[in-house]
Amino acid sequence: MGTRRARRCFAAVLALLGLLLAGCATGRLDATKPIGEEARDIDGLMRLSGWMAVGVGIFVAAAVAVIIVKFRAKPTDDPDDLPPQIHGNRKAELTWTLIPTAMLVFLTIYTLPTVFALASEGDGRTIKVEGQQWWWQFSYDLDEDGHYDIVTANDLVIQTGEEVNLEIHSNDVIHSFWIPQLNGKKDAVPGRIHEWRISSDEPGIFYGECVEFCGLSHANMQMRTIVLTPDDFDRWVQEQLAGKEAAQAAPAEESPEAAGAALFETHCISCHVVDGTYESAAGGNANLLAGIAPNLTNLMSRTAFAGALYETYQTGPDGDYLRNPDGSLKLNLAELREWVRNAPDMKPARADNQQGMLDFSEVLTDQDLDNLMAYLQTLGSEPVLPATNAGAG
Repeated sequence: MGTRRARRCFAAVLALLGLLLAGCATGRLDATKPIGEEARDIDGLMRLSGWMAVGVGIFVAAAVAVIIVKFRAKPTDDPDDLPPQIHGNRKAELTWTLIPTAMLVFLTIYTLPTVFALASEGDGRTIKVEGQQWWWQFSYDLDEDGHYDIVTANDLVIQTGEEVNLEIHSNDVIHSFWIPQLNGKKDAVPGRIHEWRISSDEPGIFYGECVEFCGLSHANMQMRTIVLTPDDFDRWVQEQLAGKEAAQAAPAEESPEAAGAALFETHCISCHVVDGTYESAAGGNANLLAGIAPNLTNLMSRTAFAGALYETYQTGPDGDYLRNPDGSLKLNLAELREWVRNAPDMKPARADNQQGMLDFSEVLTDQDLDNLMAYLQTLGSEPVLPATNAGAG
């Protein structure tokens, strides 16, 4: 019997250690390494409250141990005798009431300035954020004239040293926006606008995801913030604007790109927009419950597709982007092609309920897919990457 009990205890300890180790597996979402000022403020509060909780836990555990040892039953004790009771001991009751109250008051006073600071508006540009099943859209009004000059999907691009204001919307159900290394969580609620702010002093790519359950592919609703130096950000803006102009040029006749454009016009424009060329689905008119699908004008300038579930360009084990001998990025053509062929097989969706992309595996031939890939590769240039993620040849 003793051996069996020992084995059970050992198994329980192993299970507990496994749970603890699983909790440490943060992957690309790591709130313990804050980069943005807002994330550092939140991290400071969490660490303070955490250490206070540890102190309370140690005190309580020590008190319990002392009580167990001091008041344990002895062989000579009369089982009918009770130890001295302290019910009504004003000094003891005040002590265990006032100390926690003082700790909570201190934590409140320490927290309130950060709460108001996080809610304040930054001095940088404002970007419109829209959540929908199951991806994110970011729109930039460069001239603040009410017209969105740049629209991206899943890639939020900002520059170092700027406090960027976010206007967070939802086009269908409740979502929640979270880039843990740059700031905390903020809900996206239909019919409401929630203000938020992010910033970073370091260039890099910082990952996030939706953290409010929003349906079938909630776990696959990811996004990323690409932080560039001011010079690189200006170059990204110019390339985005140039991509809009280039997208209006007709491909050469009888080329694979022209054949792909014809297929795009037949199968894709009921949902997707290419600025200046295919705009029937603009303004929330996409054939989806959310009324919107990713704008593909600068598709090739994005680092990810399918709700940031798949990389547009190939990456190595260290996360750096791989390059061809000529220096260009290696396109993740196989997965992009398969996504166009049968998206529901790569990411759970309810296409029959206008939630997600349709299955074209019975519609498009291999030649059709090759032509569509040729056309899609004309939409935008390669992404502008932070130096830390640019990769090598």
